[in-house]
Amino acid sequence: MSLLMIARNPDWIGCIDFGTALSKVALTRRMPRAKLTANDIVALAIGVREGVSAPNPFLLPSVVYVSDQGLLFGQEAQTAAVRNERLGRQAFASPKQYLSTHEPEQLDEPLERDIDPTGTYTPRKLLALFLAHLLVQAGRAADIAGVPWPVPLRIARPAWAATRAMTGEKNLRSLVLQAFAIADDLGDRLSALNGVTHKEARSTLARVMSNERFQDLRGYAGVFERSPGSALVLEATAVAAGSIRDTGRRVIAVADIGGGTSDFGAFMTGLPGRDVLAEIRGSSRILREAGDHLDMLLTRYILNQAGIDRDDPAGRGAANRLRARQRANKEVLFAEGRVTVELGDDVRTVTQEAFLKDPLTEAFTQRLRAVFGETLTFAVECARQYPLNGRRTPVEILLTGGGNGLPMVRDLATNPPVAWHYLAASPELPDGPVDNVFQAVRRQLAVAIGGAVRDLPGESPGVRLWPIGPQWQPRAGEVVQPPPRTPRS
Repeated sequence: MSLLMIARNPDWIGCIDFGTALSKVALTRRMPRAKLTANDIVALAIGVREGVSAPNPFLLPSVVYVSDQGLLFGQEAQTAAVRNERLGRQAFASPKQYLSTHEPEQLDEPLERDIDPTGTYTPRKLLALFLAHLLVQAGRAADIAGVPWPVPLRIARPAWAATRAMTGEKNLRSLVLQAFAIADDLGDRLSALNGVTHKEARSTLARVMSNERFQDLRGYAGVFERSPGSALVLEATAVAAGSIRDTGRRVIAVADIGGGTSDFGAFMTGLPGRDVLAEIRGSSRILREAGDHLDMLLTRYILNQAGIDRDDPAGRGAANRLRARQRANKEVLFAEGRVTVELGDDVRTVTQEAFLKDPLTEAFTQRLRAVFGETLTFAVECARQYPLNGRRTPVEILLTGGGNGLPMVRDLATNPPVAWHYLAASPELPDGPVDNVFQAVRRQLAVAIGGAVRDLPGESPGVRLWPIGPQWQPRAGEVVQPPPRTPRS
């Protein structure tokens, strides 16, 4: 039966964390957050494929590679891009950025020739094909894990501005529907070694992408989760839902640092014994720069040090090779404190200390601190206005996402941009899972797991504060009341 039309199992909820660099999928049982145990949370091993080595089974590289023969996905695409860097070919990487930073009409424009030399594909088509691959991988992983598939889904999304959120959400939901239709057509071929041929992809896309019924989302309401919180959930909100337990009144500021965006939000828990989690109204923030931006800055830094102009024909080859490896170079730099790269006959070594002092890196660090500082201001003011038994309400900083270990991100917790007494926090996944492979990436899985939790933090009725600065403005028609002296939530 069609995956698009089949009835969803109502006992579970799934969340797709369609990441800029790495994608994740998790399922949880439909039950109160406080009652969840390790057996009720399943992170799907969507990175596992026969014949393809997966650095971590729970992480799927968000990459499509257009080869001469067809389309490759995930780790296989990433490996092919590095192997063929000498040809001047680029992978379709960080695809979610097209939804976050590009204009909507660019989704249907032809891709650059170094990404798609065939002239066949648009960003929308490759996005739909990648999501179809992800869905097939999720189905295979769910079968191995012994959990149902498909289930009602939520999709995690960045905290886009209001104007972008409307079109972004519509595009994302439509892409998921198209991806299910593609998965119905191509099935396991989407997960086969060597990918799908151009003939197969073109034939399927011609049937699916021209079908306007996928624009009318009302006919497919069962595909998406319909409980409070909607089908799409903010990434920072998802982190809070899955990582914050009922341990008494406190405030948590979340910094979720991914590949393409840095998402922030602040939340307050209930009094002891009350499983309450509320979003602090107005605290959500986004910086459309994260790990991928740092990759780009490192590549630029190395090229400048070597005196190579990436736009000049003489330097284009070296620049392309360096760009194909920029994420790996960054990981080595911050893991070992230095990285050595070859640029033709030249060898360059970059130290972490020197790179962090580069003016552009410092500017990125300051932007990160400034935006997180806005969220932290709300968190601290909430702690002030809602004291706990006459004492300071604790404020915790929770770092998640693939960039949680970057030095400028760790500094957000060790040297916060707003003065207050803080406590360290880590994802509090209920009773496990405790598998070492899972634990290695649990901060990266926080969005997918939290987005699948039944009860998401609600902004309304959320925590509303007295005005906390000249930049704060109530929403149109909103009447702000002072907080109660003895809050009961």
